[in-house]
Amino acid sequence: MKIVAVHSSPRPNTLSHTRVLLSAVRDYLLGRRPDWSFDDIALWGRRISVCDGNGRCFRTDGCVFDDDVERIIEQMLDADGVILASPNYCANVNSTMMTFVERTTRLSHRRLLAGKGALALSTSASPVDSTHASDYLRRVLGSYGASVVEAYNVGSPMIVFDYGDSEHGRMMRRRVDDFIDAVSDPSRHVPDENFGVDVRQQLRDNPEFTRRLFRSDAAYFAASERREAAAHGSDR
Repeated sequence: MKIVAVHSSPRPNTLSHTRVLLSAVRDYLLGRRPDWSFDDIALWGRRISVCDGNGRCFRTDGCVFDDDVERIIEQMLDADGVILASPNYCANVNSTMMTFVERTTRLSHRRLLAGKGALALSTSASPVDSTHASDYLRRVLGSYGASVVEAYNVGSPMIVFDYGDSEHGRMMRRRVDDFIDAVSDPSRHVPDENFGVDVRQQLRDNPEFTRRLFRSDAAYFAASERREAAAHGSDR
């Protein structure tokens, strides 16, 4: 199984609470599943253009901007499990992660991570356990169609490096165990609710209205269904 972890911390190595948490997650996960791979993608320093709402991604299933985002999306689509991680800035993800998320709208409209396990992580340099960022990322991953488990935030800089026999360590391991299960059997962790519009479901429930409102998505799903039908026909 292939795991991709995308994070937005601007700090290097052990100066970053988010990187330290991801390192602990990686070590524990690979200890449990040594045959899996784990790729860590840092958003900080990447070329990420701000979304201008041109809608090109819906019409062409790509983006008008030639930067690093499409390549990261391709890595997410190619993975079996996806992790999003961000530090808490002003009670939410930082601007780097938000800019990236805004460029992934078609993943939400088309539920393109369906069948993949997912985990949302956040850290905050405060003893207050602020879960806003991790909760937001959990909803984002759910809107992608992923089988996302309960989010995890660590909120105390005094023990952020201690993921051994501490409450934070035990909680981290429980979340990673759930994530491993979601990657192995996504059907067991489909979220009950998400924000955003499930366009494919809306096309089933309200086809005429949805085709008018989401023309590009409707054409995308129609083409996908034709390809699926042709593939099934060739298997007979």
